[in-house]
This record gives sequence, C-alpha cells and structure tokens, in this order.
Amino acid sequence: MAKMSLDPRNARVHDKKNENAIAQSLRKNGAGRSIVIDSENVIIGGNGVFDEAQKLGLPVRIIESDGSELIAIRRTDLKTSDAKRKALAIADNRCSDLSYFDELRLNELVKEVSSTEFADAIGFDQREIDKLIESVELKQPAIQSEVEFAEELMEYHNYIVLYFDNDIDWLQAQSLFSLKTVKDSHLMGGQERRGIGRVLNGAKALNALLGGNR
Repeated sequence: MAKMSLDPRNARVHDKKNENAIAQSLRKNGAGRSIVIDSENVIIGGNGVFDEAQKLGLPVRIIESDGSELIAIRRTDLKTSDAKRKALAIADNRCSDLSYFDELRLNELVKEVSSTEFADAIGFDQREIDKLIESVELKQPAIQSEVEFAEELMEYHNYIVLYFDNDIDWLQAQSLFSLKTVKDSHLMGGQERRGIGRVLNGAKALNALLGGNR
C-alpha cells in the first residue's frame, strides 16, 4: 500500500483536547466515518483522525472512487440501541466541533478557489469570505505603504488608477501584486486606520504582470 500523508496545507487545527477526544473515541468506539485522500495519497478530509489512528496502529483499507457515489461504512458490530453506537454518534460530531480553522491558511485556500467554478462549493458565502479576509488583514503587522500618498505623487510621477467592480478580480489583484494591509500614519490623537495598500511602484508592478521576466 502506498504511504498516505497529511495535507501540509490543512486549514483545520487540532489542538491537544481535540486530539485526545479523537483518540479516545477510536479506542473505545472504533472508527466511524471514513477519511478522503486524493490520487497522490494526500489526505483531503480527516487529517486529525488519520493522525490519531496512526498513533494507535490502526490498519487502513483504501476504497477507490471518482466521487460519483457515496460510500457508506456499515458497522456490523453496532445496533441502533447500543450505547456504543450512541457514543460514536456523539463523538463523531463533537470531535469536529473541537477543531477550528487556521484563518491565514483558510484565507489562502479560499483565494485560490474563489476564481474557479468551485467557488460556490466551499460552504462559505460571500459575506463570510469578506469577514474572513478582513479578520486576516487586521491581524497582519502594520507596514507603511510602498509609496506615500502626497501632492508630490501627482506632480512628479506618472500614474494609473485601476478599479475593480467585483470581488474576484480584486482578490486576484491582491494576490498578483502582493498587496498588504497598511496603517495610515497621518491620523492624529492616537487614532488608527488600516486598509489595503494600493499605491505601487510602477516598475515592480510591471515585473509582477510579466511574471518576473523584466
């Protein structure tokens, strides 16, 4: 059997409490739902379960599928009235609740999917995505913009203005030009305002558009 591996970009965090809950359920209730791997044997869903199962030495049986059917696992040792069956049902949901998202990793993955046909199949609506992006930006360290806003900018530099009428193009622009959250240093009285830096060095922007071949 080919060696399976954890997803290095898994956006789900499993802390010690979560790991212990998964391990205890596997020990006493046995395996519940299956995990999912891709064609390269990297785990798509079930990283936490696989990690704890490996520690317990549980064997893994792979079932091939192209995703066009739902695969059900029949636990032949459990009846509907069994206490063990009820415990497994509770633990299955509780273990999921105990894990949480790494917002930075999730944000990166959402950006990569947002411009594809699968953007509406990730379980997040646009309002939730906007809230995620805002949360991640606010947690980024404040940096000064590459070019300061000033009258001299308009007087002594050639410039262009780009505008975006949809979030998908704006997200792509943020990624392409590596736009970062910046802090407005001109506010008085200890006030602070942050936003996405939009004034770029023209030569560097052209280089990014040309794929670094300039």
